[in-house]
Amino acid sequence: MFEPVAHLPATERERWTAYAPSRPHRDHVEAALFADSVRRLAGRPPVPVPPTESSDGLLLELDGALYVCPQQPRLRVWTDLARAGDVLPLVQTLPVALREQAAADLAAYARAGGGLRLVTLSTAWQVPVAWFVPFAAEERELRLGRRGPGDERVLRYRTPMSSARRRCARGLRAARAHLQDEDVPAQIEQVSRWLEQFDPRSVVELDYAALVDLLDDAHLLGDDSAADVADGLAALTEGDALSAAAAYRRWTQRWHRVALLSRAS
Repeated sequence: MFEPVAHLPATERERWTAYAPSRPHRDHVEAALFADSVRRLAGRPPVPVPPTESSDGLLLELDGALYVCPQQPRLRVWTDLARAGDVLPLVQTLPVALREQAAADLAAYARAGGGLRLVTLSTAWQVPVAWFVPFAAEERELRLGRRGPGDERVLRYRTPMSSARRRCARGLRAARAHLQDEDVPAQIEQVSRWLEQFDPRSVVELDYAALVDLLDDAHLLGDDSAADVADGLAALTEGDALSAAAAYRRWTQRWHRVALLSRAS
């Protein structure tokens, strides 16, 4: 999530405005956070939670306006540990005492007035189907260059907050009305509630990040996930169950192939 710097509280606005002229490249910020997490988890004993929060952020300039997505590795790890039983089973290999300490630290942070709002949501190996609902097919940005100075390999979507909220509301109505399975409507509602936490002038981004380095050009070129999800929801609205099922099957088959990578050796 990228929020407009101009509409942040004064302290934050001044901080990011001063940070902008000498900010590191996005790849450098993300690589540094990844390298730090590897060092901490490879230690003996492992240190799952960063000792301090990152002062870095990803900045975006659009139409003369500056937007920021603060990096929150400490808060993200605390949150991941809290939900490890549901979505991060590998985290359970960490000593129980470390996980209990992380939970206690998060609770103490909240009691002290620390904000618990996550600016970035992340998953490993998969992008949940509901995460595509805020986006349109034409908002896809695809670059197939190899990673290097000034040469990015990217697949991401960006959209204004107003569009994201409108598509989620429309998708949620369709899913609730036509799907017996409650999982997808619940996921879309969760995304909608997350979006409501941010400034309505924000920019919403879905980034495949390092996953693009594991997928070949043909896969990325053929990845029409946002279009499949939009087509499926539109078909549901029109009562066309066959077309909706076909769109969902295309999405499922694509992401099943990606999921297999998590078990490759």
